[in-house]
Amino acid sequence: MLRIVKSLMVIAVVGAVAVGATGAYFSDTATVTQNTFSTGTLDIRVNAGDTMTGASFGPMAPGQVVTLSDPIRIRNFAPDSNLTANYLTLKVKGGTVVDDSNYGLWNNVMIRVEAKRFTDAGWTVVYNNGHLNSMGTVNLIVPLEPANNMQINRIEQLRYTIWLPDSGDQTSLMGKTLKWDFAIEGRTS
Repeated sequence: MLRIVKSLMVIAVVGAVAVGATGAYFSDTATVTQNTFSTGTLDIRVNAGDTMTGASFGPMAPGQVVTLSDPIRIRNFAPDSNLTANYLTLKVKGGTVVDDSNYGLWNNVMIRVEAKRFTDAGWTVVYNNGHLNSMGTVNLIVPLEPANNMQINRIEQLRYTIWLPDSGDQTSLMGKTLKWDFAIEGRTS
């Protein structure tokens, strides 16, 4: 019996050596180097700057209607920008009310906002004849691709018309001043 056990052990060892010998292989390794991930940029500018001074309308009387004479040029400024603005919005931003007791002008001034691409013939109304204080966020024309100075088809223009409606006695609004800011935001999504 001992002989049979020894024989089985020898057979097992020889079998293991045979299996190990047939499992031999060659190998080589290749390397994929310098993988990178980077994000793009948006750089929305108005009249080629990050900010600009707005228009001054006045002195105005009820019923007078004035349109911004020099449209604002909005550009997704290349080469600083390399992403398309798929959403472009305008909103009244935290305005400062000066000498407007009880927000009289803020609650009464009306505005119409129009936009167009530089090369387009006509203007598109994007906010129609509403109160300035309820304008909210207005969608402009998109997409706005990155543009350098030479790509005028990638420049959006914006203009607005503003007035105080002629609706009865508005003596309480006489001599008041209202100041506000606009924020133009470009987003990829």
